[in-house]
Amino acid sequence: MKFYSCLRAVCNWLYLNDYLTDNPIRKVPKPRTKEKILATISKVQLDMLLEHCHCERDKAFISLLWYSGMRLSEAINVRASDFNWSENTVTILGKGNKYRKALACNGLVRQWFTEHDSFELNKGGVQTMLKRLTAETGIHCNAHAFRRGFAVHQIKSGLSTRVVQSLGGWEQISMVERYSKSLTFDDALQLYKQANGHEV
Repeated sequence: MKFYSCLRAVCNWLYLNDYLTDNPIRKVPKPRTKEKILATISKVQLDMLLEHCHCERDKAFISLLWYSGMRLSEAINVRASDFNWSENTVTILGKGNKYRKALACNGLVRQWFTEHDSFELNKGGVQTMLKRLTAETGIHCNAHAFRRGFAVHQIKSGLSTRVVQSLGGWEQISMVERYSKSLTFDDALQLYKQANGHEV
């Protein structure tokens, strides 16, 4: 695909600058490529990663990423005063410099922010931590893999893509729908049974 894009750019330039009398790339169809499967952290993988964390801060941080669906830039800027534990939400500065609410998870996250004002982490620190976890567990994880894991888990739990879009702060529902492609027939059957009182 990259080769095709480069070749198209060269042909277009040659044609527009009169080095070619016709643009041959117009007759070449765009190659079909398989959709890349992006890393997604499942609940089982999250539990394994938590077991390999070296400190409570790291456990709290990746828990917040997975249970809230936050972006990395949103999570590293969270402060204790941003949480509303009575409704289990946290107010964050999201994409486009807009404030929004996100889900907060109790347990590890609440315990951390009871004693600390922030995670005291920057982007580089998070990336170093996730690389170490990848090396120790064999689970390929980056910050966005937790966000995708949040979306997939919520969809498999029965929430609509529109609800997941709102909870995770996606501007376009197309991204959530892309993640929902991992939903198998067995997943759909289980959701159907739940919605119909376990009657098939």
